[in-house]
Amino acid sequence: MANTRISIEYCTGWGYLSKAMDMTEKILDQYKNTIDNLVLIPSTNGVFEITVNDNLVFSKIKEERFPKFEEIKGKI
Repeated sequence: MANTRISIEYCTGWGYLSKAMDMTEKILDQYKNTIDNLVLIPSTNGVFEITVNDNLVFSKIKEERFPKFEEIKGKI
């Protein structure tokens, strides 16, 4: 899992920070020091997107829902 980079882009206008922080906490708890970085990206337009190593693994706009940790865990 070396060189793993994760980003969570979340909409500030819709108040998704708490959801982004919850996902961040779960990822860091599960993977501890095995990921290289995890970045939170404030955004707009209702986005909540998770990217792993520059690959989009979840888009709230596409899926029309928030991700469950278990499905993200399977893509890291």
